[in-house]
Amino acid sequence: MKPKTVSPLPAKSRRRYGLAAAILLSFPGLAQAQAGPAAPDIDPIFAQWNSAKTPGCAIAIDRPGQPVLALGYGMADLEHGIRITPDTVFEAGSVSKQFTAAAVLKLVETGKLTLDTDVRKIIPELPDYGQVITVDQLMNHTSGLRDWGAVVGLAGWPRTTRVFTQNDFLGVVAKQKALNFEPGAESSYSNTGYNLLTEIVRRVSGQSLADFSQEVFFRPLGMTHSQWRDDFRKIVPNRAQAYEWTGKDYHQEMPFENTYGNGGLLTTVGDLLIWNRALDSGAVGTLVAKKLSERSTLRDGRPLTYGRGLFNFTFQGVAEIAHSGSTAGYRAWLGRYPTQKLSIAMLCNAGNAPTTLGRQAAAKFLPPFTPPKAVKKTLDGLFVSQATGAPLELEDYQSTESRVVSKDRIELVGRDGNITVYLRTPPVTPAAVNLAEFPARYASDEVGAVYVVSAGTDGLIWRIQDRPDFMQALKPIYRDAFQGDNAIVRFTRDDKGRITGLTVGVERARKVAFTRIPN
Repeated sequence: MKPKTVSPLPAKSRRRYGLAAAILLSFPGLAQAQAGPAAPDIDPIFAQWNSAKTPGCAIAIDRPGQPVLALGYGMADLEHGIRITPDTVFEAGSVSKQFTAAAVLKLVETGKLTLDTDVRKIIPELPDYGQVITVDQLMNHTSGLRDWGAVVGLAGWPRTTRVFTQNDFLGVVAKQKALNFEPGAESSYSNTGYNLLTEIVRRVSGQSLADFSQEVFFRPLGMTHSQWRDDFRKIVPNRAQAYEWTGKDYHQEMPFENTYGNGGLLTTVGDLLIWNRALDSGAVGTLVAKKLSERSTLRDGRPLTYGRGLFNFTFQGVAEIAHSGSTAGYRAWLGRYPTQKLSIAMLCNAGNAPTTLGRQAAAKFLPPFTPPKAVKKTLDGLFVSQATGAPLELEDYQSTESRVVSKDRIELVGRDGNITVYLRTPPVTPAAVNLAEFPARYASDEVGAVYVVSAGTDGLIWRIQDRPDFMQALKPIYRDAFQGDNAIVRFTRDDKGRITGLTVGVERARKVAFTRIPN
């Protein structure tokens, strides 16, 4: 028997697939809807995971005037041979953020908070950066706060490698001496903001986000399968195990942490469709529904695609409100197309299942669309981001809206609405670099780590003291700048040209400073 499960089903089959059919009962009146035209075949999209030997996905599709189409592909538990059904519980990754934002907006709606409330008035542990960071800036990723997961990764302990609690996260944030940018000037996706929002809900409401969500949203809406993963050791019936593909086979990859709000929602595709319907109808509250989907703006008035826990995109010429999610081996996508009255929820337990699968399924139900012809662009030379120090990748230049301001300046507009400025920079070759200048030990209180830098054959070797399994090669790219795996290391000099330290930058954490330790 194939491990795919389907709902709705003919009456004679519903006893056999009782869990799948239960999705219909989640929406009052939906079970009585008349069947319309045959649904498009989405099986080929999930064919790679439609096996008794692989993890897989559940997907549910809410279409106007027709029963919900709910499908399950692959296995929820490879060790025990339990297949995925539409009622299987998964972790939703960053799809969870809209639920955290909704809780905060409910507090705003009831007058217990404002969008402009200074976060430090509620969480005084947050360092004083000399500028106000507002609750709203946490929700729309314009606070400038470094992503705490990126920071602990710089210490050699990326998420999923050790247990992190809310207190651990607060401790990391309290040590940060600088922001990625001034609040409101840019946007940079940051889990830090949403973990802080979880703490704000607790301190303002007197309830944990988990309890608040049950009382205000989950129980009233009938989201009976939904809860927060505030204790990863808790037994959760019908939960799919998460897996990562190693290149040879699947290994377990579970989110063993008690931080939540940035992710951590345990739910089903059916419950997510209930949520989307509540947003469309305003059942969550008028202000909550409006502000979640409303595009936010930077302080210069430039609009962003992000609202508060949701992105506003256009897909195949149709307005799309959606968010993807990725935590450990879980993948998720939740989207709705208001003009089409189409809503799609997808949850997976395979780390190699891209979140774009949900949008691929959506394409089957949207009107025909002819994409514009791609314009081939050419680019010569090295251009470096003035925000991060990272070199411009040619594929980014070709696939992103961009404009050449001059022969030495390029501006890229990302999907989030940010404009990144790249300037032409003279490259260097390994032969032109005096590698003997750089070897030393470098320490950072913000990260809580010591880096050991040594000379390599045609670059530097970067190690983390007391983390013998961490080692990266650093290749020179421009003066005093080296590139590692997804990291830019730039060395700093004093007025006499002597190297005094370095900064390391990764996605979501810029220019984290390390001081050279004297020999």
